[in-house]
Amino acid sequence: MMQTASCGTAGRKRMYRLGFDIGGTHIACGIINDETFEIVGKDACAFFRGQSAEKTAQCMAELAKNTAARCGTDFQQIETVGVCIPGSIDAQNGTVVNAYNIGFHNVPFRQIVKETFNKPAAMLNDADAAALAEHRLGVLRGTRNSLLVTLGTGFGGGIILNGEIFCGGRGFGVELGHIQMDMHGEKCTCGRRGCIETLCAASRLTRDALRLAEKKKQAGDKLGETLHDAGTLIAAARAGDIECTEAWNRYLDDLSNALVSLINILDPEIIAVGGGVSGAGDFLIVPLNERVAKGSFFKKPTPVVKALLGNDAGLAGAALFLSLIHISEPTRLRR
Repeated sequence: MMQTASCGTAGRKRMYRLGFDIGGTHIACGIINDETFEIVGKDACAFFRGQSAEKTAQCMAELAKNTAARCGTDFQQIETVGVCIPGSIDAQNGTVVNAYNIGFHNVPFRQIVKETFNKPAAMLNDADAAALAEHRLGVLRGTRNSLLVTLGTGFGGGIILNGEIFCGGRGFGVELGHIQMDMHGEKCTCGRRGCIETLCAASRLTRDALRLAEKKKQAGDKLGETLHDAGTLIAAARAGDIECTEAWNRYLDDLSNALVSLINILDPEIIAVGGGVSGAGDFLIVPLNERVAKGSFFKKPTPVVKALLGNDAGLAGAALFLSLIHISEPTRLRR
């Protein structure tokens, strides 16, 4: 079922770009002004893991046309389509190599999208797209070497290297979430054990919440009725629940350890944190900076900040990836 679109004012003669962010449960779509990079309309629909690439592209087309209609945008004014996906992408050949969270493997998805929309299309990793958007429009603007990590269903990472998005030495992207932290740890969706993703994604907090919910229900604690995901665990920890606070602190320890390792490799100027967990704001950022500073090899620690663009970063970066616009003045993504 479609969610209500958020719309701006669409000019009659302006051209637009489509940006899509395909996640583990939803597809987000944004119609973006080609000149101002303002999002004039956005919407989302459900994504079901295991559905075919062709069906996914058809859902995207329907979503885009409905969004355009709601916002008064002529679909013929849309020039290009950009798509970001959580997984390993061969951007040159337009292939999704492995996207475990959505069930795509060796899928020529760019060509499928191009044929479905009959428009030029581009595709990249979702964290790369978000990092690109944050670098051009958000909190990483002006940096030469920086890092964005996304804490959602998975753990994504996008690297800005020498002022450009770094999509890997062979163009397949970078998979920071699949660096192994504990070879005897929990099994990851990639098949290995103890990846950063198993310890630092929002899904880890959801598993902790469900475990604590059962424990509290058995103890007659009413909080057990409300714990069901990362957000409710964070809220309970913020409210002072001892067990949820302990779970949150363990999460912060693991996340800071992961970031310190990445800092030791890359020595970035700044790290931005996006994704659902970043919604915790200072409750996440302040203790995370304290832990990173203590664990850093370097005397001057890398600052960790909240990403600016929120859930719009992926779709904005996907649209930007194919854009020929050079944004020379400070610009914020307007919604």
